[in-house]
Amino acid sequence: MTKDQTMGPGEIPVAGAGPMPRSASESGSGDVALPPESGLDPSGGTPEVVHIEAFDPAQVRPWDYHNRTRSGMDDESLEALAASIRRDGQQQLGLARRLPPGDSHVVEAVFGVRRLEACRRAGVPWRAEVREASLSDAHCAALMYGENEWSEGVSPLENARQWKALLEAGVFVNQSALAADIGCSRNTVSRAIKSATALLDEAWIERLVYPVMHELTSRQAERLAAACEDATLKPEAMRRAKALTPGELPAIALYDALFGAAGARMDRETLFERRKRRNRGGPVMAKIDRDRRGGFSVNVRAHEQTDAEQAELAEQIEALLAVEMSGAARVRLGRRLAATLTGEVAKDAERAWLEGCVWSTARASGLEWDRWRCAAVAEVLRAQRGGWERAVVDAIRNASGSKDPESNP
Repeated sequence: MTKDQTMGPGEIPVAGAGPMPRSASESGSGDVALPPESGLDPSGGTPEVVHIEAFDPAQVRPWDYHNRTRSGMDDESLEALAASIRRDGQQQLGLARRLPPGDSHVVEAVFGVRRLEACRRAGVPWRAEVREASLSDAHCAALMYGENEWSEGVSPLENARQWKALLEAGVFVNQSALAADIGCSRNTVSRAIKSATALLDEAWIERLVYPVMHELTSRQAERLAAACEDATLKPEAMRRAKALTPGELPAIALYDALFGAAGARMDRETLFERRKRRNRGGPVMAKIDRDRRGGFSVNVRAHEQTDAEQAELAEQIEALLAVEMSGAARVRLGRRLAATLTGEVAKDAERAWLEGCVWSTARASGLEWDRWRCAAVAEVLRAQRGGWERAVVDAIRNASGSKDPESNP
């Protein structure tokens, strides 16, 4: 019998088998024998006896391992279901397991937690098939997982969270046993639990995922989990996470906010930008961005720009390098001098020309040297004490007033 089939007035549904008729909703409690021809008795022999009771919702608590965490538990959805129950009665039974005498509640809801809350809001009893306390947690898990096929969807991550709790509590000895009991593939269980571990075991990501966990598909959860486990990406994601408010972003936006381009844009400052049509916008032809940590990136369509535009971009990049890498300015100066001059040229060149070379190279390396410092370097280069390469090193180090050998170019 399928979910959409309507049962006759004398029939009582097993949980998840279909709508509950009015006669059952008005009957209070009792034992009902289902005939073999009903299709609900798997043995096909002796009729199965189903015990149904109605409970004040205050007498019921959710089973410790229920998976109805977020899906369908928002106020709008619950109020709509409560209105339906007030009008038409509870159309599907829950499943309850009896609790020992002396417990704070009479039964626990294995499934039907959403219906339980709706009945609480509607002010009517919650009706359920009742099993005895001897029903194992493993059997409860199998029954609950099967019931999910009939009820408003429970998300993959909610299922994974429950499976992980069942394994940690020792209800199942391993993932293979769990998969076999609930009728699911071992690979599905393994991947789901891996995602749940990555997304729910650490507070920094759990606070963002938990409010929207019912929105995540398996693929989205796995992608987000893999990124959270990447040691090279995690520190930056944790920093970004501090600026996010739980529940503010939909699940689909979490990956980009923490790891992707959207998150990167949140942290970037544009230092330079040129578009194809300067006054009317158009595609970006050249752009320099800097992030909060001081790193920068350059994107350019060089083949679509004139020589003058490329020269402008080169100057922008050089100016940025001069600021961002000022600590290496002397090293760059030494390398440039050694690459643009030879010992013979330095020795034979006019002094004024050589001083000009030193000054322009120093400027290009981010150093604001006056003429006296440039003259001192030019003198060392002309004298070439100890050879050309050594002359370059000595000139830059002495002109900078540093004796630290590690400062050599």
